[in-house]
Amino acid sequence: MRGLSRCLVVSALFLMPLLGVRAEERLRVVATTTQAADLVRAIGGERVALTALMSGGVDPHQYKPTASDIAAMNAAQAVIYSGLNLEGQFEKVFEALGQRMVRTYALSEPVLQAGFLLEEAHGVLDPHFWFDPRNWMLAAEGLAELLAELDAPNAAFYRANAAAYSAQLEALYGWAHSALTDSAIPEAKRVLITSHDAFRYFGDAFGWRVRGIQGISTVAEASVSDIQAVAELLAAEGIEVIFIESSVPRATVEAVIAAARARGVEVRLGVRALYSDAMGDPDKFGGTYLEMIVHNVITILQSFGYKVPPLPARLALSLPEDFQAR
Repeated sequence: MRGLSRCLVVSALFLMPLLGVRAEERLRVVATTTQAADLVRAIGGERVALTALMSGGVDPHQYKPTASDIAAMNAAQAVIYSGLNLEGQFEKVFEALGQRMVRTYALSEPVLQAGFLLEEAHGVLDPHFWFDPRNWMLAAEGLAELLAELDAPNAAFYRANAAAYSAQLEALYGWAHSALTDSAIPEAKRVLITSHDAFRYFGDAFGWRVRGIQGISTVAEASVSDIQAVAELLAAEGIEVIFIESSVPRATVEAVIAAARARGVEVRLGVRALYSDAMGDPDKFGGTYLEMIVHNVITILQSFGYKVPPLPARLALSLPEDFQAR
């Protein structure tokens, strides 16, 4: 059903006429988050001159644009961002860019139009939509349409890149679903406890219950009651593993482990940190979207003591030695 609605959603987003670009020029594009920058590279390729604002491990919830960031956005033809208030410090900047006729585009928009966003308890939309690869397919196709409008002579190039990338995302989703949902992991054991509530789309896609110590944003710190509630959950359900995130300080996770120990329950950290709001550094495994998802799936499997299934050849990824079967 998701696939049937995708084309209608994407095509409906681009009714506004856009300024073109000469064939010999490259589009000047700024991307906010690491995920957004990676998608621009995948779809835009050599046709785009990309400026990426955030680096690996940077928390977009709390990132404040610098003077050089603002200068780059003012000089761009398009600014690509994640949306849904993930980049909460950028709101006024985006408003000013609109007045200067700089196109701003939220990668979450096609997912919103398709109705695949999740709501937090108080009706706030969860911004971590990319953790379902099917949502990221919508984002890829939406971005391709935007670039095609901005650079019409190269429209076929962007659409072909999006089609090839979407095929990889399909393979990624199938592999992850088999690894996490169709494997021997008992359903009662499929509980993912992390630093903050960034993995609801991941859990929804792959059949895991998730619980974050903090809410969907890292701006508000976890309270003592939050920490005690998670520790109580660990004790009540016999959950043995808790995960830190690469872009979130580990102090709250350590506090939960201590609170669980006070209840007579020993909880261990996952074998490595998960990527959530930011990917890894470009020179490390986890520095692209595909690698980020694979990294997280393998980290979860290894942390719970389960084997890692072979990656599909379509992904064309080489695993570091410590990610291979244990």
